[in-house]
Amino acid sequence: MKRRFPEFLPSAAALLGFAAFVAAFASERRSFRTAVETWALRDLRARTELAAASLRAPLQTGDFRRIHAFGDECAAEGVRATVFSPPGGIVFDSAGASPAAGRDGRPEVAAAFATGEGSAMRRSNAGRTSFLYCARKSGDFVVRLAVPRERVLAPVRRAGSSFVLAALAGGTGVVLVFLFTRRLSARMAEVARERDAQRRLVDELRRIERFRRDFIADLSHEIKTPLTGILGAADLLGDWETLKPGDRTALLDALKRESGRLNDLAQGVLSLARIDHAAEGAAREFADADVAAAAESAVGRLRSRAEAAGVELRLGRLDRVVLPCDAELLEQAVANLVENAIRHSGAARVDVSVERRGEGAALAVEDHGAGIPEAERERVFERFHRVESARAAGSGGSGLGLAIVRGIARLHGGDAVLLPVSPSGCRFEIRLRC
Repeated sequence: MKRRFPEFLPSAAALLGFAAFVAAFASERRSFRTAVETWALRDLRARTELAAASLRAPLQTGDFRRIHAFGDECAAEGVRATVFSPPGGIVFDSAGASPAAGRDGRPEVAAAFATGEGSAMRRSNAGRTSFLYCARKSGDFVVRLAVPRERVLAPVRRAGSSFVLAALAGGTGVVLVFLFTRRLSARMAEVARERDAQRRLVDELRRIERFRRDFIADLSHEIKTPLTGILGAADLLGDWETLKPGDRTALLDALKRESGRLNDLAQGVLSLARIDHAAEGAAREFADADVAAAAESAVGRLRSRAEAAGVELRLGRLDRVVLPCDAELLEQAVANLVENAIRHSGAARVDVSVERRGEGAALAVEDHGAGIPEAERERVFERFHRVESARAAGSGGSGLGLAIVRGIARLHGGDAVLLPVSPSGCRFEIRLRC
C-alpha cells in the first residue's frame, strides 16, 4: 500500500484538477448560456422595436411591397417576421403562412395588443424546437419577430465542442478556457456595438417621427391664418347690399390677398414634397443647361413685381456655366430668393449674379437692406421659420421659400448658404457642383 501511495498521489491530483476544470467549465458554460439568451432577447426586442417603427407607415397604407421586402431581409437572417391584425389574425408571415390561418392566441401577441410589447420563449407545436419571441405594437397592428433558440445557442454548442476537444487534449484545456474567455469578451463587445447601433437607428426614427408631427402642426397653423381671413371676409360680404363701396373693395382685396397666400402655401408644400421625393429616389440624370440663363429668366419674371415695390432688380456678373442641372428648378430657386429680398429686405436694389467656382457655379442674390440677425442665420432655411422682423411686418410669405431653395440645391449635389454683407444686408448663394 505504501509502495502504491506515491503512484496514486499524482493520479489523484490530476483527477482532482480535471474535476475542478470540468466543474469550472460547466459553471462558465451555464453562465455563458444565460448571458447569450439575455443578450439575444435584448437584441430581439431592439430589432422588433425598429421593425415596428419601420413598418408603421407601410401597414397603414397597405404597402405590401415594402412589407414583403422587409420579410425577405428577415428570412435571409434566419428571423421569422409576422404581422397580426387587431383581432389577432395573421396579416403577413415571412415563413409563408396563409393570411387566412385564423387567430393566434399566443401570449406575446395578446400582451402586445394590451400593453404595446410582449416576449416569450416556448416550444413549437411540434414540441421539438424552442423559439424566442418578441412582439411590438405598430399602430393598429402587432409585429412579432421569432428566432430559433437553437440558432441563439449556437455559440454555447460550439463552446461544448471546444470542451470535448479540451478534455481529449488534456493539458491544452487551460489554453482553451483562456481562448473561450477572450471569445466571450469579444462577443460581448460585438453585442454592445450592435445594440448601440440599433439604439441610434431607433433614435433617428423617433427624430423623424417628431419632425413629421411638428411639420403637420406648423402646416395646420399656417393654413389656419389665411383661412380665417377668407372665411371672415366671405361672411361680411354676405351683407353685400348694406356695405359701402369702399368696404366692399377692401373686403374683396382681403379675400384675394388671403386666397393668394393660401395658394402660395399649397404650392410651397407641393414643391417641397416633389423635391423630397426626388431626393429619396435614385440619383437623377440631368441634362446640360446654362445656369446663367436660368438666373436671367427668373429676373425677367420678377422685374415688374420689383418695380411695383420700388426695388431696382439688377443683373450683375453672369458667367456662362453649363452644368448638368434642372433649369426650371434653378429658376424657381433664384425666383424664391429674389421674392424674399423684395418682400423682406427693405433694400432699394437687389443684385443677381452667376460666378464660376472651379468645376461648379454659385448663383447669388444680394441686397443691402436690414439684414438678418446672427441668431437667426442658422434657422432661415428651416421649414415654416420666418425672421421675427418679417413676421411682425406682415409682409406675407409661407416660410417655405428658403427651405425649397436649399432642397433644390441639395438635389443637385450642392447647398444653399447665407452670408452677411458689410455694412448691412444679405447674400444668399446656391452653390452647385459638377
